[in-house]
Amino acid sequence: MKTRLTKIRKRNGQMVNFDQNKITTAIYKAMASVGRGEEGRGRAQELAEKVVAAVETAFARRSAIPSVEAVQDIVERILIQEGLSDVAKAYILYRQQRADIRGFKHFIGVKDDLKLSLNATEVLKRRYLVKDERGQVIETPGQMFARVARAIAKAELKYGKSRDEVNERARSFYQLMSALVFLPNSPTLMNAGTELGQLAACFVLPVEDSIEGIFGAVKSMALIHQSGGGTGFSFSRLRPKGDTVKSTGGIASGPVSFMRVFDVATGVIKQGGKRRGANMGILNANHPDILEFIRAKEGGGFANFNTSVAVTDAFMRAVEKNEAYGLVNPRTKEEVRKLNAREVFNEMVTYAWKTGDPGIIFIDEINRHNPVPAVGTIEATNPCITADTWIMTADGPQQVEELIGKKFVAIVNGAEGESSSEGFFESGIRPVYRLRTKEGFELRLTADHPVMKVERMTRYSVDTKWSTARDLKRGDKIVLNNHRARNWSAKDKGEYAEGDGYLIGLLLGDGTIKEDKVILSSWGEEKGAEAVRSLAYKYTHYLPHRSDFSGWIAVTGRNEFRLSVGYLKRLSYELGLRPGMKTITREMEKLSPDFSKGLLKGLFDADGSVQGNQSKGISIRLAQSNLGILKAVQRMLLRLGICSRIYVNRRNKGKKELPDGKGGVKNYVTKSQHELVISKDNLLYFTEEIGFGDAEKMERLEKAIRNYKRSMNRERFVATLKDLVLDGVEKVYDAQIPGINAFDANGFVLHNCGEQPLSAYEACNLGSINVSKFVKPDGSDVDWDRLKEAIWICVRFLDDVIDVNRYPLPEIKKMTRANRKIGLGVMGFAELLIKLGIAYNSKEALATAEKLMRFVTTEARACSKTLGHEKGSFPNFELSVWSNDESMRNATVSTIAPTGTISIIAGCSSGIEPLFAVAFLRNVLGGMLEINQLFEAMAKERGFYSKDLIVAIAKRGSIQDIAGIPEDMKRLFVTALDIPPDWHVRMQAAFQKYTDNGVSKTVNLPPDATWSDVRDVFLLAYTLKCKGITVYRYGSKEQVLSLDIPKLMLEEYVAADSEYTGECRICSV
Repeated sequence: MKTRLTKIRKRNGQMVNFDQNKITTAIYKAMASVGRGEEGRGRAQELAEKVVAAVETAFARRSAIPSVEAVQDIVERILIQEGLSDVAKAYILYRQQRADIRGFKHFIGVKDDLKLSLNATEVLKRRYLVKDERGQVIETPGQMFARVARAIAKAELKYGKSRDEVNERARSFYQLMSALVFLPNSPTLMNAGTELGQLAACFVLPVEDSIEGIFGAVKSMALIHQSGGGTGFSFSRLRPKGDTVKSTGGIASGPVSFMRVFDVATGVIKQGGKRRGANMGILNANHPDILEFIRAKEGGGFANFNTSVAVTDAFMRAVEKNEAYGLVNPRTKEEVRKLNAREVFNEMVTYAWKTGDPGIIFIDEINRHNPVPAVGTIEATNPCITADTWIMTADGPQQVEELIGKKFVAIVNGAEGESSSEGFFESGIRPVYRLRTKEGFELRLTADHPVMKVERMTRYSVDTKWSTARDLKRGDKIVLNNHRARNWSAKDKGEYAEGDGYLIGLLLGDGTIKEDKVILSSWGEEKGAEAVRSLAYKYTHYLPHRSDFSGWIAVTGRNEFRLSVGYLKRLSYELGLRPGMKTITREMEKLSPDFSKGLLKGLFDADGSVQGNQSKGISIRLAQSNLGILKAVQRMLLRLGICSRIYVNRRNKGKKELPDGKGGVKNYVTKSQHELVISKDNLLYFTEEIGFGDAEKMERLEKAIRNYKRSMNRERFVATLKDLVLDGVEKVYDAQIPGINAFDANGFVLHNCGEQPLSAYEACNLGSINVSKFVKPDGSDVDWDRLKEAIWICVRFLDDVIDVNRYPLPEIKKMTRANRKIGLGVMGFAELLIKLGIAYNSKEALATAEKLMRFVTTEARACSKTLGHEKGSFPNFELSVWSNDESMRNATVSTIAPTGTISIIAGCSSGIEPLFAVAFLRNVLGGMLEINQLFEAMAKERGFYSKDLIVAIAKRGSIQDIAGIPEDMKRLFVTALDIPPDWHVRMQAAFQKYTDNGVSKTVNLPPDATWSDVRDVFLLAYTLKCKGITVYRYGSKEQVLSLDIPKLMLEEYVAADSEYTGECRICSV
């Protein structure tokens, strides 16, 4: 129907466009609520047309613009005239409810310009909306979103955007938030655009084993809580109860006693004056005080902490086998006693069943999937390496045994990281394994040491992750260090020069060490041989020598030339060579790059060759019967950015006719021959860094490179695992390298040893997309195109937060901006499933979860990569798993957070949790009945809605045992307590599969859940590779009522506080 009406006056006096569809929808809803939904929207549209005609007639005479109230009055009159008194009554009741809600909002002092729910309005007033000095609210919800949007968009000015472009960004941010499509974490909503300006949700603080370290952490916690953030701590470094305190001669009280200090301090601080502080406390399972920690919350203590035990794969295997495991004093690194792992695990289960704490964190799973492995981990597992391991440092290569007790600077892929003051330290005697690759690289380490492996490799990129050595499989690709971008030095750099190295290289290839002298040999009079002799003479001529030194001397009848000088014997002995022992000694490996290059050139001049052609490929080869020499050469080449492969037993030992040096041949006993091969673009780097002194070999190499008709294959710096074999039991060593948390060990990229705090001083900026808003109107699928567009806006928003955030500590600012981690997640997942007609506890729901989160993370990374091109990658990019990509703005992009109060504002379910209840009593203004809007609409549309039904549901929360509700509705509208525990875990695992960081989810259990139920949840979480798991059995905590969590079935109605959404009570973001 065409109408002359173009405008309508809202209650606040604002003029807006007239929309007849709104009248049609309102009438249809009223019809559906009284069982007339089958008459359809067509009947509702007819009635709406009559309303419009009546409005036009009434206001045409006055040439006035009708008000909302006037139009609604006419709707009531038309319904009564049409004989629809029951529909008119429902419509009148709806008007009254809306009037009551407006009255309540006015009563609490909030002007709602977005028509939010009553509870959302109350939450906003209490925590989010800006107030004046008298505590009066001075902004509307819409103004709050505008404040946040403008404040965050200002970050774009730093990157050269114009004012118009910044305003456009702010507009896009505002549109998403005001439509309740996306909401950032609470501190951003509270503080953006205000003087406080702290926008991050959670922070991790180190707790060092000293009074200064402990109380410094308490002070930092207080500052963070005051600014609106939450905090996480690992107390695993603190010495155990009863341990000695050398500075005072006293006895340590242990980590649990110091946790009380944090707990009490939290209790007297309000986060930003708006919410109480919250903490996560973690202790490693191998800490001597682990049993006290597990039992800490018995009797209602530590109200401001959630607790979790950090367990390793080794611990879980000991649980399975019912074996003992060792408790280690973190101060001495010594094992102090053993406990039965299964008994400790059962204790965790018992107290989780009793109190809801502790949860479990699976450390090794976290380390295996840490997207930023070199710049922060959660609770590393105390892995170890052997004393003979070569570590690449700023002072050149050194072995672990030389770095015990000494601070050093590690080099990883050209980047530096300073170790702690103690350098490497002994960590016990443990089984050691030899890791061998097909290329010849080797390393000896413990089975639990994280090694960087390739997860996916394409032509353009290499995606990596951490894997413990024991979890590696034959054929896995392992990452090698790439030092092409860095020229390293050495302490002894000035003592031995390139010439010394060249002579030693010739000696190792074609020389003899006798008791009285050292002899270099050279054969033939070809141009190449003459060039080698000339270069050797040049180096020896400047060395100390006798006055009668005459250089190379021809050996009669042997086509051989020999050179001997006294200094060469002294040099050889100083570097560890002796008669019968020609090898590359560790003294040689530690010397300067110049010495290394000289040694390699001399050795390749003596025993090297250039082979192949354009069609078969060009390579440089070095043949040796001494495999140890080739292993050392391979390590030395890699430090210069040259990768190689060793082929063992290219020629077996035996007898062979060889030139006898007198013009004839003779049968000689030959040793096995091995060969080192250099290929790909390593040829270019060899030519530039080392080269040949042999003119013929150098000419052949340069010609081969010139004749290449295509670009040489790029070296990817990966090796293929051949095997991992037990190699004895011996002392092993740890080190701590804050910052990069990784090091080069025999060329491999290894994770930082030792126990590290949870990414100390990092903060994460979180935000969640209300995915229920993206189901197509017909319920057939998710609108993936719209979702993609929203994801890209959200990633930019969260990245901008990092730039405008005011950080409570300088250390946090430095670390957060170095990694630029963001965590985009989802909320409203339960409603999304309902709209799609999928039951939460179904395989289809698990598949939907995986597809959804894979899409979110993939698009978020794509956006982050684009932002990296636009604004630059995060500063620690080269130390991350993304270093082989072109760019990446953010180290991580996705997190599933327990959205808490922001999901109340959005009017949807929390995070990925199922529905808390279909209907329940919300404790606002003495209690208001809250009904799931989807259930209410569907019940009205299908004709079984009634007030009595809602009251009955509110007394249970669930609809499963209520008669008269269709079975398909019962299948869709399942609540947290309707769902078997294993489905909670399976859903968490489905999301975790495609989430960079953690997935926050609580396995909610009914009051009658058994001890075995909790045990099975913990074991299944480990099996399904969750990063952690938390359970809550309703009624298990005496203090829950005071903490505003409902204790079911104690009251006539299922009840919940205004800020409760069914998820973890502490991690509300």
